[in-house]
Amino acid sequence: MKHLLFSAELSDGRQICVSQISLDTFEANSAYALGDDTGYFIYEFDGHRPSSGIEILAKAASFDAAVRLVDIYSMTNRVEAKAG
Repeated sequence: MKHLLFSAELSDGRQICVSQISLDTFEANSAYALGDDTGYFIYEFDGHRPSSGIEILAKAASFDAAVRLVDIYSMTNRVEAKAG
């Protein structure tokens, strides 16, 4: 990935990431409904099965939106940790 903005391990061992992606990755995921390969993408990656590639979940509207999503995710995890 070009510029990894965020990565966190999920409870099932996969990683959720926010970063830019290459044109090859964009095309391999047939993500044309998201416009083009520019911007920041939210995707999952299974480190135990790297050959499976990534699964794009969404695209952030801008860099600022991507940063805000990371902030929201981080805040949610802090609240869950305090409640647990």
